[in-house]
Amino acid sequence: MYYPMRVVRTPQYRLIHNLNYKGPYGMATDIYGSPTFLDILNRTMTGQPTHWFKTLDQYYYRPQWELFDLHSDPQELHNLADDPGHQSVMNELRAELLSWQAQTHDPWRCLPGGELLNGPSCFPLDNGEDGMNKYRAEL
Repeated sequence: MYYPMRVVRTPQYRLIHNLNYKGPYGMATDIYGSPTFLDILNRTMTGQPTHWFKTLDQYYYRPQWELFDLHSDPQELHNLADDPGHQSVMNELRAELLSWQAQTHDPWRCLPGGELLNGPSCFPLDNGEDGMNKYRAEL
């Protein structure tokens, strides 16, 4: 079980980069049988409040970028990553995170759009044919 993510924070903001955002957030399998998780799952399936800050769906499926203002939103309920009023903060923190990844030779620095192959450069994960994947079966 893994869910690669990188985080940078300041006293006011936390920026989270979910590298595997297209897949569900992992959960330890021993939790599935616990009374707490079963209660949350049953409440979710029947439309009852879970008393969590986030829904089970929000827990499992996360956007690629999450930006939170820890002063005004300490429970991290309101993602500001796409908010036009926070783009300067978003750009500054993203640049700081990407710089740190490059400086530390982070093996995940190319994801989700590329792959690191034997060196410092990232290579695209597609074949460069405008969304046409030559390995995909024709539908």
